[in-house]
Amino acid sequence: MLPSRPRLQAWNPESPTAGASALATAGHSVYTAVRDLDDGIDRMSAAQTWSGGAHDAATAMFGRATDATSEFAHYTEAVATALRKGSGSIGGARAALLEHAESVDAGELQVTDMWVVLIKPARVSAEKAASLLAQAHAEQKEINRLLTAVGDADDATAESVQAAAQNLGFALPRPNDFPHLNPATGAARPADEVPDPMTLHGLIQQGVVRDNDMAQTVRESREWVTEDGQVRQTLMMMDGSRHEIYEWNDFAPCVEDTYYDKHGNEVSSTFSQDKTNYDGTKYTSIRFADGIEVTMTQTPDGKTTGGVTAADGRHGVLPDEFFTHPMVTTVGGALTGLEEQAKRGIPMLSPQSVENLGKAAKYGGPTLGVATALYDTVTAKTFHDGCVAAISGGAGVGGGYAGGTLAAAGASAFGAPQLAPGAAVVGSIAGTWTFGYIGGIIGNIVCPK
Repeated sequence: MLPSRPRLQAWNPESPTAGASALATAGHSVYTAVRDLDDGIDRMSAAQTWSGGAHDAATAMFGRATDATSEFAHYTEAVATALRKGSGSIGGARAALLEHAESVDAGELQVTDMWVVLIKPARVSAEKAASLLAQAHAEQKEINRLLTAVGDADDATAESVQAAAQNLGFALPRPNDFPHLNPATGAARPADEVPDPMTLHGLIQQGVVRDNDMAQTVRESREWVTEDGQVRQTLMMMDGSRHEIYEWNDFAPCVEDTYYDKHGNEVSSTFSQDKTNYDGTKYTSIRFADGIEVTMTQTPDGKTTGGVTAADGRHGVLPDEFFTHPMVTTVGGALTGLEEQAKRGIPMLSPQSVENLGKAAKYGGPTLGVATALYDTVTAKTFHDGCVAAISGGAGVGGGYAGGTLAAAGASAFGAPQLAPGAAVVGSIAGTWTFGYIGGIIGNIVCPK
C-alpha cells in the first residue's frame, strides 16, 4: 500500500524483526519440546522401564508428532525470514522518503500529508514563482520515486510472507469470505491512502492539488485609491491568475471581486451591495464566464432567498439549508473574503471582509465558499460519492480547503463531463484553475433539467 505521510512516520520498521524472532523462537520451542519427548520415550525401551505394544504405539505417535513439529518449525522460520527481509527493505525505503521530504520542507517548498509537493506561501515575483514551480515538479518526481519504493517494499514483504505460508499449506480467504471482506482481519489488502504516482489518475490528482493550491496562494498584492474614490486591490496568485477587487459607495457599500485565470480570461465575478442605509436589503450575485449566475437577496426582516440561472435559461431555487451552511455562516476571513454571518444571512463581500486580503497568504475567493455550500446542500449522496471517488479514490486530497468543492470540480475532469460545461479535460485542468468549472457544476446540480 501507499501510506500517507503521518502513517509512514508512525510505522516502526523494526517491529517485523522483533515479531520474526518471536515467531521463529516459538516454532523452534514447540519442535524441541516434542522432539525431547520422542527421544525420552525411545530411551525408555533401552532402559527397560517401558516396552511392549503400548510403548511401540507411543513411539510411533511421538515420531509423527516430531515430524509435524519439525515441519511447523520450518514454517515459522520461513515466515520469520520473510519478515526480517521485509523489515530491512521497508525500513530503508521509509527512511529515504521521510528524509527527502524533510529536506524539501526545509526550503521554499513543502510536502503535504498526501506526498504532493507545494510552494510555500511567500511574496515572490512571477519569475521566482515559475522557478519554484519547476523545482516543485522536479521534487515531485523524486518524491514519487521514493514513495513507489515504499509501496513496492511493503507489497513485496506481504507477498513473501504469504508465499512462505502458502508453501506450507496456508490458504488466503476467498474473495467472498468474511475475513477477506473485513479489513480489520488483515486478510484483505489495504487500499492506498494517497494518489498512486505510477498511474495517470494519480498524477492527475497530484496536479489538481498543486494547481488549486497555487491558485489560492497570494504571491503579490497591490492596493490603491482611484481618482473617483474607489478602493482597489489586485491579488496576484502563484499560478499567474489574479483577483481584481473594487470598493465604492460609502452610503450603500459595493464590493466586487473579479477573478481572471493566468491567461487573462475572466472566470467569475462576485458583486455585493449592502443597502441597509437605503432600504434595508442586501444583495450578492456571482456571474460565471459560461453565463451561469447565482443571486442572493436578504430583506430588511432577515428573509433570505436565492437562485441559480443557467446560460440556457433554466432556473433553480437555493434551499434554505444553504444559508445556514458553515462555509457561509462562520468561515469568513481571508480564505473566501466573505463577511462572517452571525446566524443566518446571505454570503456578502464587505469593505471589512476584504480589508486585509493584501496581507493574506491564502485567498480562494467568494466562489469557493458559495460553491462548497451549494455542493454540500444540493447534491445527492450518489453524486457526492461519485465525485469523491473520482478525484480522491477515497482520500481527502483537498488538504483541508473545501474538499467538497474540489471533489465536485474534479468530477468534470474525472469521469463525469456531463456535469460541467464544455470539455473539462486534463489539458484544461493543467492550464486553468479548477474552480473555473464551478459555475457549470452549480448550474447542473441546482437547475432542473
